[in-house]
Amino acid sequence: MIKTTSEHRTPRLAGAIAPIRSSQRTKLSRILAAISLSLTGLAFTSSAFATITLDFGSHSNNVVGGRPGAGVAIGYLANADSTALTGSSPVAIGATTNASGAGSQVAIGDQAVATGTNAIAIGGNPFTNATSALGDYAVSIGSGSHATGYGSLAFGADKTAGAQASGQYALAFGARSVASGNNSFAFGTGAAASADNALAFGTSAAASGQSALAFGNTAAASGDSALAFGKNAQALNANDVALGSNSVTAAAVGTSSVTINGTTYAFQGVNPTSTVSIGAAGAERTLTNVAAGRIDATSTDAVNGSQLNATNLALAAEDQKVNTFGGSVASALGGGATFDPASGQISAPVYGVYGQSYTGVASTVEALQNNAPLQYSTSAAPTTGLGAAGQPVSNDVTLVGPNASAPVTLHNVATGVAGTDAVNVAQLKAAIGGVVINVLPPSGPTYVANNPVTYVAPAASGSNALAVGSGSTASGTSSTAVGGGSVASGASSTAIGNGAGANADNSIALGANSVANQANTVSVGSVGNERRVTNVAPAVNGTDAVNLNQLNAGLGNMQNQVNNVQQQVNDNLKKSYGGTAAAIAIAALRYDDRPGKISAGAATGVYHNQMGLAIGIGGTSNDGTWRVNGGITMSPTLSSPDFGGAVGVTHTFN
Repeated sequence: MIKTTSEHRTPRLAGAIAPIRSSQRTKLSRILAAISLSLTGLAFTSSAFATITLDFGSHSNNVVGGRPGAGVAIGYLANADSTALTGSSPVAIGATTNASGAGSQVAIGDQAVATGTNAIAIGGNPFTNATSALGDYAVSIGSGSHATGYGSLAFGADKTAGAQASGQYALAFGARSVASGNNSFAFGTGAAASADNALAFGTSAAASGQSALAFGNTAAASGDSALAFGKNAQALNANDVALGSNSVTAAAVGTSSVTINGTTYAFQGVNPTSTVSIGAAGAERTLTNVAAGRIDATSTDAVNGSQLNATNLALAAEDQKVNTFGGSVASALGGGATFDPASGQISAPVYGVYGQSYTGVASTVEALQNNAPLQYSTSAAPTTGLGAAGQPVSNDVTLVGPNASAPVTLHNVATGVAGTDAVNVAQLKAAIGGVVINVLPPSGPTYVANNPVTYVAPAASGSNALAVGSGSTASGTSSTAVGGGSVASGASSTAIGNGAGANADNSIALGANSVANQANTVSVGSVGNERRVTNVAPAVNGTDAVNLNQLNAGLGNMQNQVNNVQQQVNDNLKKSYGGTAAAIAIAALRYDDRPGKISAGAATGVYHNQMGLAIGIGGTSNDGTWRVNGGITMSPTLSSPDFGGAVGVTHTFN
């Protein structure tokens, strides 16, 4: 039942005092005009402030002792109670709505709840999931939406879950969107921005890293400050960037250097903090329209295909030089060596040394030393050569043959001149033939200036044999034995010296206790009692004995040849480096492409301590259809600078 007073002429309920403000009257009149209103239970107050309650159990009360408010509660069990001592104007419209609190909250719609200070909740969803604005100054619009963070905004509706904004100043737009991070923004159905300052745009987009951005349906930016742009793009690590649909990032991997042909080259940008991906494994993309990057030791620019092509052309030119050089080296080595351009390998040459084949220069040089017929020896073991590992520890030299235990015959020995020169057989025979033999009376011994302790008459039993000296024996045909106890048993053998023995045909044993037991050999000692042959003249003919100086000279010439090959290799490398530097320089020339312009340019390039210089001039026709340019280049750091040139003409047809 409606009551009015003659004092204010406004309807009132018993006990109501506060008058209705003019603004509240306007608001009330609009509500009454828009809906069909049952007046059962309607209550107004008439005083300086007014409250309105409508429907069963609705209430709009002020805190005890507080300043009167002007709340509005319309609907079954609507609650517009104020807890502010200074008063407020909460509005609760709809069944079981709740706009209670310390400010002027607004809750509109079935079960809507706006309990945060000055919060707004608009949206009805009877008997299921109510709309709520629980954070101070929060706004929630749409069935099932919730704004619980301070100053948050949730906008969206769904039967089970609307928009959810729980972070401070968070914004969630779209059904089932979630903005749980402070200052986060989720836009789109099912979008989620779960970290502070994160932004997620698109259906089911997710930004879970702080300050991360996810743009596109199902895009995900899970790393801090990561960016995922495109459908299902995945930026998984901090500061990563995934560009394009289905692009996926991986952990950044630093590369500090590269080793090429044994030389290590250091890189810049070796400690990457993140990565950029424009595709995924098995779904890669090409990156087009990339400008030419700077090429220097400190550059971290990307390079494009034309720059790599320039490098390939320069390398191809160097390959040709290397191939030519490799062929030249193989030809110089001889021994059947060949150069394989595909592998860059030179096959090992095969040389013949002393009748044996040896593969490779090292093994050949070692064979020359180990198997040389004349080698250094020691006074302790004069018949054993020291070979490749030996050092000239004394003035001994030894003739060495294939049988280490057998002596070596020395042929074509020149006639000795000095007292320390070797004598040949002809000199020896002449000396023997000139010996004056003193024959004593028949009753006395026969000897030649011999003074043995016990004299034994010499025996020359061989045909044309000669035996001189106590106990000497010449039993071989045409043999000669000179010296006490000397024996010449081989045909045409000669034994000279006390106890010397020439047992093989045509053998010669020179010196006390020397033994020549192999045919056609000369021995100057015996096993364990070797001697050096000194003052040997330089050999002249192919079968002459060589002395140590000749052997050293031969080895030195071989080493010089090896050194010359190495020097040629080094010179060709410098030339190739200079050519590369020149190619880099001419590639760096730039001209003015505008119509009617003629321009000149200069550039330099450096590669492996070699420098290249380039100058050029170019011009464009007035109509812009023809372009002509040319340039020359040189490598000034080479001992003999090389020059090169290039001319190009371009015509544009459309």
